Amino acid sequence: MSVQLNRSRCVLLRLGCILAVASGCGFGGESGKNCRCVPETDAASFPHCEGITFEEEVETANPFATRQPECPSGQLLFLREPTTPEAVLFNVRDTFQGFSPIQYLDLLSDDFLFVPDLDGLSLYPEVFQAPGDYDPEADRDTLWTREDERRFATNFLDRTEFQRITFDRWYQAGEDDVIFDDSDPLRETYIFNYAIELILPPGEDGVALLLEVRGRAEVDLVTPTLENPVWTVRRWQDLRDPASTKNSMTQMRGEFLQ
Repeated sequence: MSVQLNRSRCVLLRLGCILAVASGCGFGGESGKNCRCVPETDAASFPHCEGITFEEEVETANPFATRQPECPSGQLLFLREPTTPEAVLFNVRDTFQGFSPIQYLDLLSDDFLFVPDLDGLSLYPEVFQAPGDYDPEADRDTLWTREDERRFATNFLDRTEFQRITFDRWYQAGEDDVIFDDSDPLRETYIFNYAIELILPPGEDGVALLLEVRGRAEVDLVTPTLENPVWTVRRWQDLRDPASTKNSMTQMRGEFLQ
């Protein structure tokens, strides 16, 4: 019996699966930089594909070519115009559920920062490499930049890893907290709980596994102007409920950056 596991099944073995769900034929794979470059790949999002020339005859003749997943193409989801912060938050949800790392990265500012929760930080010291005086509230926090987020999104939003990603709870207008700063009208902060279900492809036993990810997000969005606004996510701080046994998005980043 084969013992090969895709990355997400190894994650479940470490983090603990929640539930066995649907049955079907299993498959495994690799993700991230190890994806296979194809002519449709967006080289801007997958730098290792830059400069590669493609010969259809060689690809067709290579029996191993289909064993490695293809890097995502430039096929786009239909998203809202980023003219309001709420639209951008809904687009974040939709790009995760639609497995579109390219469009997700377009929602982030160039100086984007992810701020991990302290519990998750202690679980992955080799990933976040926090200094001894680390302060998650400090603006100098640069543990996780846009480049780290690009690598994470490429690995995580991969259909060889998950059959489905479902946001059961995300930002809800009229219910969640919004902070406006009169001294900085080009920035707004949204605070809300999130609950995400990750369903893996079925394994060789025909069983698909479910992993639940929960926590609280504090997201700063910015725009260069209010006259013609184009909002982006500048800072995403992850806050874990200490009473919850669920895994957080900090843990997902710790697992899928590697």
